Amino acid sequence: MKRKKIVIVGGGSNAWAPALVKDMMLTEGISNSEFVLYDLRRSAAELVAAALAQADRKIRSGARVVVTDRRAAALDGADYVIIAISTGGLDSMAHDLAIPQKYGIYHTVGDTSGPGGWARLMRNFEVFRDLAEEINRRAPGAVVLNYTNPMTTLTTVLARLCKGPVVGLCHGLFENLAFLKQFYRLEREEEAAVQYAGLNHFFWMTAIRARGRDLLADLRRRIAARSMTDLLRESAPDPMGFTSKREVATELFRETGVLPYLGDRHTCEFFAQYITRRANMRKYRIVRTAVALRRRQFAKRERVLRRMARGRLPDWMRTRSRETAANIIQAHALGRVFIDVGNVPNVGQIANLPLGTVVETAVRVDANGFSPIAFGALPEKVVGYVEPYARVFNLSVEACFRGDRELALHALRLDPVTSLLNSARTREMGLRLLAAHRRFLPRGLR
Repeated sequence: MKRKKIVIVGGGSNAWAPALVKDMMLTEGISNSEFVLYDLRRSAAELVAAALAQADRKIRSGARVVVTDRRAAALDGADYVIIAISTGGLDSMAHDLAIPQKYGIYHTVGDTSGPGGWARLMRNFEVFRDLAEEINRRAPGAVVLNYTNPMTTLTTVLARLCKGPVVGLCHGLFENLAFLKQFYRLEREEEAAVQYAGLNHFFWMTAIRARGRDLLADLRRRIAARSMTDLLRESAPDPMGFTSKREVATELFRETGVLPYLGDRHTCEFFAQYITRRANMRKYRIVRTAVALRRRQFAKRERVLRRMARGRLPDWMRTRSRETAANIIQAHALGRVFIDVGNVPNVGQIANLPLGTVVETAVRVDANGFSPIAFGALPEKVVGYVEPYARVFNLSVEACFRGDRELALHALRLDPVTSLLNSARTREMGLRLLAAHRRFLPRGLR
């Protein structure tokens, strides 16, 4: 079979590129692909390549790893494109957190909803539009896998422009499955039959069964008296190394009867009451992910890569990670069937969210691309939380395509997290965020 060309946009990412490429090197049918690490920071991509070369001495995949800082050369003839970038890096992320804080909004992550997520879309939009257009010119049939946040809105941009299949990938569901596996002592995650749907970082599990038991009903009984944190005291970090308590998830579960995403550091950002009052943040044990912490983790990962480049391989470089990009590409390339969580436009898989909205549900992967699996309607107690964000996200994306600053500011005003501010304060905050990211914005938004 012809060697596949798999491009990592953000190939110098020390968080994503080593693990994703290593996974593919360990996956039958795609292990000997040509992996192109494309990054404007060529030295960062070269470090990743050096670490992967040492790993492949053990794996013996037959892969070819190429480094480039030229986008056209990277994408020319690509079969698959994986995107894991953040325009402006940690310096820009610092604005996404610091400016809303001056208005009483204390983002924990700031990468999806609220003013932080809004600003992150604005500064990534132009790069994603250019990238999609280049993919259409150089590799019009390429399959695109997006890991970059804000997942919903940036995947929407790609889906509107790219000629080939597009999916957004996130590991949030894996945190819930890991909780269920550990708490109920399941041998494998697959023992739990689950139904879930929503938006990225804001999904809900409406049915959970394993070994003939209704685990959702069992959890309802248990949570009546104890919190999710008490049920499983061990705080498992997510794949990026950050940890959440589960007090927000506990409250939402008691209120709705369905299990939300257990990563409180993300879920809390969809509700003004959790991130606009410091007393509530203490009550619900909400921990903010500071940019300083991200810088330390970045430096730590870089030190690990340098040791790997000298031949000192950690155990995780010898086995598959929990990420599923490799499974998805394998299924598409070999014409197999794989079902995974994915973010794709709503064609009716969630009956009571707007059509066209990028939603998170189970998705079938095969040689045809990505086919969402029908979920039905979100419960009434849940859809009232989710639908406003679907509309805010869609309006924000439309504002970017039109280059309409007033429409973008209106979308920010409609975001439930800004509800504590009057219109003038919301506008002032939005203009400050746009000014901070001016060099990355489409002309009409500057």
